[in-house]
Amino acid sequence: MEPVRFWAAVEFTAQNGSAEALLSQAAAQGLHPYGVTARPGGFCAHCAAWQYRRFAALARKLRVRLRVHKRQGLYFCIRPLLRRAGLWAGLALFVPLLLWAQQYVWTVDTSTLTTGQAARAAAVLRANDLQPGSAVTEAKLTAGEYALLQSGEFSWASLNFAKGRLVVEAAAAKPKPDIAAGTLHGIRAKCGGTVVRTNLVSGTMLVVPGQQVEAGQGLIGTARAERDGTLIFAPAAGTVTAQFEWSDTRQVLLKEDVLQRSGAVSVEYELLLFGHHFALPAAPAAENAASQTRHFAADLFGLPLPCSVQETCWYAQQPAVLCRTEEQAAALARLQSLQALKETFPDAETVARKEDCTASGDALDYTVTYTIVADICA
Repeated sequence: MEPVRFWAAVEFTAQNGSAEALLSQAAAQGLHPYGVTARPGGFCAHCAAWQYRRFAALARKLRVRLRVHKRQGLYFCIRPLLRRAGLWAGLALFVPLLLWAQQYVWTVDTSTLTTGQAARAAAVLRANDLQPGSAVTEAKLTAGEYALLQSGEFSWASLNFAKGRLVVEAAAAKPKPDIAAGTLHGIRAKCGGTVVRTNLVSGTMLVVPGQQVEAGQGLIGTARAERDGTLIFAPAAGTVTAQFEWSDTRQVLLKEDVLQRSGAVSVEYELLLFGHHFALPAAPAAENAASQTRHFAADLFGLPLPCSVQETCWYAQQPAVLCRTEEQAAALARLQSLQALKETFPDAETVARKEDCTASGDALDYTVTYTIVADICA
């Protein structure tokens, strides 16, 4: 097949008159038809569309009748579209609309963050109205950077926006040092115990390893002695690790009324487009339904769009009775006690554990005593 057929070609028949003279004069003028086949009283051929007018002019001079049978090629496929005013109007409006839409967020680039950091950063930015579909201003970028810093997740954050792309760059916050920050007042013990080790940074250490201390007793003072015995002020800073006992009591019901999901789900969608929220129609949620919300950016065949979708799933719940065995209740109470211990002493090291479980009616009374080693500086 000739390449001209892919762009624009005309298939025609020539009859009557001097058909042979038409081919001779066409060749003399550089017109070369393709696929010439003889027909009664003439021939059939095809040529490039831009050469057909010259063929027709020669045919009129030689009294040869031309008849077009088929038009082939991409040009004839798009030619009807080029005659539509709406298409040209759409093309004329597309570029200005695209430039105007660049002030909105199309995509958020968090490639420099880990998966967990990216998820937490996205939640913080959503709270500050920075997500696909939102308009961006310098005030919003500044507020977003401060919000990322105040979240405690990052020690440094930067937001850069250009042509619909919001780039999030941040550095993870360093963990809190083991050494307490310097204070203007002395450091006292928040509970009693036996001192195991000390670490003085500034001030005067008032206890030694092996010493028994009570709650509220001074551990580090705010004075430091010079070589000549002169006392000068020095902020108290350091750690005092002691061994002591920590007790906790819990009560867990063996039978508890709870709400369990029945399996019925209703979904609501809210579209954020060009700074406006559009709630899509949805079925009403059931009473006492539990909700779960997630956000995702919309795209078209992998290409980001300046909009985001909020999906809220409502899970219907029904009353039910949850029955626990004594072993399950004890395990739950143990978990709750450990969580309370880690909240009170995050650096605690467990040395020993003594627990007691007593079932009374529909409840389990749980008492535990941990022997731990932790920092007791208040």
